[in-house]
Amino acid sequence: MQPTLIERPAFTVIGMEALFREGEDGYAELWQRFIPREDEITGKLEPVVSYGVCAPQPDGTVRYITGLQVAADAQIPEGMVRFQVPAQRYAVFTHTGTAAQISASFHAIHDHLLAEHGLQARDGVDLERYDARFDDPFDPASQMELHIPVH
Repeated sequence: MQPTLIERPAFTVIGMEALFREGEDGYAELWQRFIPREDEITGKLEPVVSYGVCAPQPDGTVRYITGLQVAADAQIPEGMVRFQVPAQRYAVFTHTGTAAQISASFHAIHDHLLAEHGLQARDGVDLERYDARFDDPFDPASQMELHIPVH
């Protein structure tokens, strides 16, 4: 996987959240609860793009939000949250494979791919960006982007 470097301004996401510990599963279930409700979100800026926002917490858990980018003043549907993604510099890697393989791609990026490309991860918010290329979570040809904050 060859990364592309981008500077991304801050943006707002509205969606559903859960807290996960390292190695815990449950991400798919959160997406399954969110997808039927995504039409409740108004003010979408990229209606065909969904985000998995990974915000590390001080206690070692990860706050994970499944959501859509929205205008800053968009209303929050009941049972959902608003999250402000900070402006960051990202290394963007394209994951090709199933949803179950995304974790392995994250590990490969952090274990060796960043270093191989002379990059260093920094504390920040990781993003999973899903667009029309990711049409089936079980299709090994599906593609999505992993955005990793870097120095």
